[in-house]
Amino acid sequence: MEYKDILDEAKDREVTKEKAVYLLREANSEDRLLELFKTAGYIRDKNVGRDFKLWPFALSTNEGCSTNPPCRYCGEASPKVKMDISKDRIALPEEVARAARIAENLGFEGVQLGGGCSGNKGEEAVRDTEIVKSETNLQVFVNYGYDMSEENIKKLKRLGVKRIGCSLETINEEVFRKIKPGDSLEERKKVANLIDKNGVGLGSGLMIGIGESYEDRVDHIFYLKGFKNLNYVYVSGFFPIPGTPMENREPASSIDIAKTLAITRVIHRNIDIGGSFGRDEQLQLWILAGTNLRHVHGMFELKKNKRSFTSRFKGEITEISDRFIFVNSLPTYAKMIEEAGLKPVPNTNKR
Repeated sequence: MEYKDILDEAKDREVTKEKAVYLLREANSEDRLLELFKTAGYIRDKNVGRDFKLWPFALSTNEGCSTNPPCRYCGEASPKVKMDISKDRIALPEEVARAARIAENLGFEGVQLGGGCSGNKGEEAVRDTEIVKSETNLQVFVNYGYDMSEENIKKLKRLGVKRIGCSLETINEEVFRKIKPGDSLEERKKVANLIDKNGVGLGSGLMIGIGESYEDRVDHIFYLKGFKNLNYVYVSGFFPIPGTPMENREPASSIDIAKTLAITRVIHRNIDIGGSFGRDEQLQLWILAGTNLRHVHGMFELKKNKRSFTSRFKGEITEISDRFIFVNSLPTYAKMIEEAGLKPVPNTNKR
């Protein structure tokens, strides 16, 4: 089994699990990394084109996460971070509406609405989507974890959402239990299947750097192929948050995230693929690894924040309310995308 031969095969068709694991393991030199990224980029260009889509993470009326105990890597598990991000971040309906109108006026085609598993079975997802749809023509990705009833999935379908998120993080049950003691992999799988069964677009992701093996990652990527309506896969690299039980664990490396994104593109050839959880400085590397979508955090921010929690980019500020602002970092992102050779959507040059 030769590395270059497998990549040549991948240009035309999906490779096996064994070959995907081999590529992950053997992409361990500059030449081999570049070959893998070039192949992933070729597959993206051939199947989904060279447009790179930006969607802002908008505001939400979500009440926060009720998972108990909280996931060991999450800010909810850090007393200081939890205090900083809790009640102040619950938006009012009029703030959600204003945020959506700003995003549409800037040319965005869609927004992500999300929050933690509040225990309300997707009520906030429906409410926020109704607000956005009544005020704009934006597409909507709702991402409230696995806290979603079938009734609300059907409501969201009637509202015309583009996708509903249900991330599994990892399908290694032992790793899942270790990092998410208050969560249930089985329940997440059930909700993902409900979304798929009801004919709604599914967005799902995996987290790397949490103790999983290369085999675990590839098994996960292939597991997602079982969903007929999967239209988005995202990869998040573990990043330690101070004060959490996992604060001393090493973060996932930029190269490891990019390698996993590239393998995801080799397997999922004609859907949206993106990186998650901040890491703006890695955007161009992710583009080289075959991604075509970025959900931008940090555009909608609390006024009291001196800088964004997840984004280091700044721009022109528009006031949403006496609590929230919109930071238009779109020109910076668009420039990064153009420097990497793709066309940003929306494109700041058109306005």
